[in-house]
Amino acid sequence: MLTSLAVVEVNKATIGAYPYAIRALVSLLRDGKSREQKEAATALYTICLFPDNRRRAVECGVVSILIRIAESGLERAVEVLGLLAKCKEGREEMERFNGCVGILVRVLENGSSRGVQYALLTLNLLCSYSERMRVEAKNEGALAICVGLVEDDNERIGKNASNLVQILSGNQSMR
Repeated sequence: MLTSLAVVEVNKATIGAYPYAIRALVSLLRDGKSREQKEAATALYTICLFPDNRRRAVECGVVSILIRIAESGLERAVEVLGLLAKCKEGREEMERFNGCVGILVRVLENGSSRGVQYALLTLNLLCSYSERMRVEAKNEGALAICVGLVEDDNERIGKNASNLVQILSGNQSMR
């Protein structure tokens, strides 16, 4: 029900400003069963489309939980990470999580089209702002994977892969 309410733009801000809404979704992500985690991730994705809610979600400790869930195969978690990587606090938390880049690279290798798209978005943002993340992505094999994805039929995947190739090749300055 929360996801349905959050579809309305004005509700995203209202729900996110309610002190326990995001915290409850994070708890459900952490402690829930597979179906509950998927629903919580979907609600968080919708709520985090509103930029102010990204920081709130990060403050509730969602990043490490999402990364662990993404590692177990829930691609909706990667989609939420893509939104959270748009804020400085989200990128900083992802950078603190040992193995984050490796998990995202595995999504590039094995994920669905949507999972690959969001993994590329997240890696682009992380590598644009952090030399350490750029080095880690190269070491995990992201460059070779992205070269193969540049010609993907999905235009967003091709464009994001091309951007990441540029970043990892050092042909694009850090932001």
